[in-house]
Amino acid sequence: MPDRLKTLHGELSSLLGPYCDNPEPYESIKLVEDYRQYWRPKNPNKVNVILLAESHVFTTDIDRQFRLTPIGRLPNYPSQYAKFVYCLAYGEDSLTVGDTHPAARDGTPQFWKIFFSCVNQIESNDSFSRILKSGTPNDEHRIQNKIELLESLRDRGIWLVDASVMALYNNGIKPPNNVMRQAITASWLGYTQNIINEANPNHIIVIGKGVAEIVEPYLSHQGKNYTVIPQPGAFLSAKEHLENFKLYYRFCNGQRID
Repeated sequence: MPDRLKTLHGELSSLLGPYCDNPEPYESIKLVEDYRQYWRPKNPNKVNVILLAESHVFTTDIDRQFRLTPIGRLPNYPSQYAKFVYCLAYGEDSLTVGDTHPAARDGTPQFWKIFFSCVNQIESNDSFSRILKSGTPNDEHRIQNKIELLESLRDRGIWLVDASVMALYNNGIKPPNNVMRQAITASWLGYTQNIINEANPNHIIVIGKGVAEIVEPYLSHQGKNYTVIPQPGAFLSAKEHLENFKLYYRFCNGQRID
């Protein structure tokens, strides 16, 4: 795995570097992969559903210098901060050591909603209260709820994978669409496709139509069972987003969609 990641990092750095000030460091994408592998379903032959997203958020050398407070119930959990939903400190400033945190506001609550939707039936936006600061302001309780959720996803064989192993843009600087497509395609062919084939999931949920446009030909050719759901940040009504969250539960629990 490290050799493949290292080779791909060099290729993606050359491709994205001119458009994002500096390409994301290799150490950052390796750390993100460490987090991803930590939450991989323990039985590699029983991956039920893969959630296929675009990429994590750009993590700098400075970001990685922040350390996580040890979490007793998570032995061997990575100790460096990363801007990735599987890093519990991303969005939880009480989990970084000391009084400092990489950003005043960080985290991706929309992906926590996706995670929660995979194992819980959603009735309204209030359903997410257990894993959001607005619903559970007590840090300790909310973090324990998040840990229990991640453990439940792992036990049920539900795993988040990104189409691109490298963050695609930095500080809002976005490369041209054709470069983005080239980067995702290179990452898919050089790494991600192999990870998914090895996991051999029963179903793949592709998050976002942009990712779907790139990977669908490969998924179709290989006869994969997959579904496309718009990104949680897509320009949709609140009702439409709520209906999409309900779909996650149905697909992750093998319910038929008519």
